[in-house]
Amino acid sequence: MKTPLTKKVRDFSVETLRGGLRGERVVLRIDTNTTLGEDGRVTEGESWRILKMIPTIQFLQEQGARTIILAHQGRDPKETLKPIYEFLSQRIPLAFAQWSELDEVMKTLKDGESVLFENVRSFQEEKKDDPSYLSSLIDWADLYINEAFSVSHREHASVHAIARLLPSYFGFQFVREVEELSRFLVPREEGERVVILGGAKFGTKLPLIEKILEHKLADAILLGGALANVFLKEKGVNIGSSYYDDTVDVTHIMNDPRIVLPIDFRGRDGSVGMIESVGDDAILDVGPKTEELFSRYIHRSREALWNGPMGKYEDGYVQASIALAKNIVESDTYAVSGGGDTSTVILEQGLEDAFQFISTAGGAMLDFLVEGTLPGIEAVLRR
Repeated sequence: MKTPLTKKVRDFSVETLRGGLRGERVVLRIDTNTTLGEDGRVTEGESWRILKMIPTIQFLQEQGARTIILAHQGRDPKETLKPIYEFLSQRIPLAFAQWSELDEVMKTLKDGESVLFENVRSFQEEKKDDPSYLSSLIDWADLYINEAFSVSHREHASVHAIARLLPSYFGFQFVREVEELSRFLVPREEGERVVILGGAKFGTKLPLIEKILEHKLADAILLGGALANVFLKEKGVNIGSSYYDDTVDVTHIMNDPRIVLPIDFRGRDGSVGMIESVGDDAILDVGPKTEELFSRYIHRSREALWNGPMGKYEDGYVQASIALAKNIVESDTYAVSGGGDTSTVILEQGLEDAFQFISTAGGAMLDFLVEGTLPGIEAVLRR
């Protein structure tokens, strides 16, 4: 859906450079951060985000650019990108280099060649948004492309500071992210949109709930997971030993009729009961009656946005999330999802083709929906 921001982002798409990239030294920031298997390799179920990066890399190769690829892996500065390189190099021509080899690589890199450099988070300057560790690379480079939407909510050097120092553009996936998520920033007619939120992180989801309600961006917000527990407890429901965040205040919105809460739950040992009967149990997933309730909202909506699982995903409580995904598939709604756990549920069930778009982002998706932009976007659009 066209908005002023989507037009600006399209104007800075890498596509606008077609025919003018041969011999250009291009710094490309991608996001391939993923959980590795026990053997230290990329697993099939965790490869989807990496695969989304390939079209922009291939485009640059076909256009004859000399591409220097930056990425990060994990939180430990000692983690390596070699498993990512091994995965990508089986699909596209690619070299791998250490930062100590920078000058040699830049002198010998040929038109159409690409090289992935080691983990940018091995430099403490990266998280400080200090581009000094990139100074030699910037001296060599002609332009910069951000294809890392999922980390563009962070003011880190390789997604923020560098874009202020080079002519900058967006990758294909980045443009699509902005286009698909922006449609949910535009009010729709009554009865046309539902937003589904779950999971345990309330920090960015409460501001999103408040924005949706204030700007009438959805007819209903269906809540599951620990998010719902906060509202239930505030309403006086005994949630037993269920997890909830006691640092947030929802009293100002808890009675809004657009907020739809679970009416039953799944607890320990497979127990199922109405939400008023939790007792000493715990709400570990929403129950079958809630699945039916949520399904009715989904089937009468034209658009659905989903972020966050309905149950305690990490402990295997995924039944309601699977049911929710299937209900979305069976409806005619235009469905967009995001968040790692949510995407994993969809992909593991083989339902990805029924979703119009699956965002590579979690936190960045939520920040974008709240703020309408991201630091990584504004850095590119500074001109």
